[in-house]
Amino acid sequence: MSKPATNPLVQFATELVDFARGERRGIRNPFVMVPVEPEIENQVTNRLEAWATTPDGALANWEDATDTDGNAVSVTPVRLDALLPETTAFETTVDLGPLERVEAAAVEDTLKRNLASELVDGLIADYIEDGRVTNDRSSVLVLLNLGSLYPFTRASELLDELDRKNVNTTVGIPFPGSVTGGRLSFFDERARHYYPAHRIGNKVTAGYLTDV
Repeated sequence: MSKPATNPLVQFATELVDFARGERRGIRNPFVMVPVEPEIENQVTNRLEAWATTPDGALANWEDATDTDGNAVSVTPVRLDALLPETTAFETTVDLGPLERVEAAAVEDTLKRNLASELVDGLIADYIEDGRVTNDRSSVLVLLNLGSLYPFTRASELLDELDRKNVNTTVGIPFPGSVTGGRLSFFDERARHYYPAHRIGNKVTAGYLTDV
């Protein structure tokens, strides 16, 4: 079975840069999603971090790019699992008491109720409020290692919080799963209705990492 001509990881990077430059328009904020094989999520994370910090032309070339207003385009990778220990929800689950007396349901409920909101609060504090990232379209935030948060929060919840808290950057999220009938299937579970975002249809599999 032959691969489609377009590498979905390259397409993901290219469309993020196009949104940041103002060459494409999204629904609400410019959000771009790409499905990845769960087994290679860490490899995809490493490749996108390398692209963001040392652009080499193998993925979309954004170095020295500007938007339609002349603002410089920037790309910043954010590991969601690195933000996790900073959240109150995580600290609360750690402080629930001796392990033998902690109910798994209580831990899961605490994280599901609070994690998305607190992760976005942490992202804003660590990247936007301190001036590392400008809060506008020309700044690209690539949110990585979403799979490490499963099943406690989903991409749709994170994007809702970003929108609600007036984060105006371009946002990209590789997610472990598939696009099924236009809907995102997280870890290939039942596909659900999804927050309006641009979706790359083809899944990033191991073979695609050899030509990026």
